[in-house]
Amino acid sequence: MTEANVPLPVVPSPGHLNPAALLSAFCALRGVLPDVAPRAPKQFYALDDLQTAFRALQGPLARTKQRGGLINVWALASLRRDEVRNAAALAGLWMPEFGGETSMRFAVSYLATAIPAIDWSQELCGGYRVATEICPLGDGADRVDLVIETARHLVGIEIKIGAVLGREQLQRYSKAIARRGALQGLTPWVVLLAPFRTELPAIASSSWADVTRAARSVAGDRDGDRSFVAQLIESFGEHVREF
Repeated sequence: MTEANVPLPVVPSPGHLNPAALLSAFCALRGVLPDVAPRAPKQFYALDDLQTAFRALQGPLARTKQRGGLINVWALASLRRDEVRNAAALAGLWMPEFGGETSMRFAVSYLATAIPAIDWSQELCGGYRVATEICPLGDGADRVDLVIETARHLVGIEIKIGAVLGREQLQRYSKAIARRGALQGLTPWVVLLAPFRTELPAIASSSWADVTRAARSVAGDRDGDRSFVAQLIESFGEHVREF
């Protein structure tokens, strides 16, 4: 009997399957399938090279683990996408009291992107303060997420991750920061740090990707002798990368 004359097996409906029917069907199909012995797929890599690569990774992984670089502490702290907690963490990393020059360079790198018209390296070298949840006029209204104050400038930063802006929120903050700046003799700035931009000409727009780039710019070489502060800054940059 030729292959063309092999009778097709009768496959029972799903509600009437039984072992005998299945065996009969497979036996009928076996007669028309090629009789080829199974072979392992061809390997496209050399096992010796793979072993060498794994051995080479042992040293760097051990050093990274010893420095605490294998775990993102911000994930452990469960910051997730909470705007208030992430704003507080960012403010802390920018404070010179926390990381000295490394924290300052992190803040400088971000501000240089958000407000490029100012030499922020020179400004922050003269001293600065960082605070969160600030009411610029002290009356309990228009609470700005983060404020950076230097000898000549007052920067209010409104932070958004998943929430949207309130009605005329940025306009109110801009007026409040401008009023406080006038009282202190400081140049006022308002920045929106969010996954979206604002069309208001008086407000600067920045993104969380700017924070990530700023963090990476001061973190230094991964294989170098990085400080603990630099590791924290880089890990925070990775934490906010998808915001």
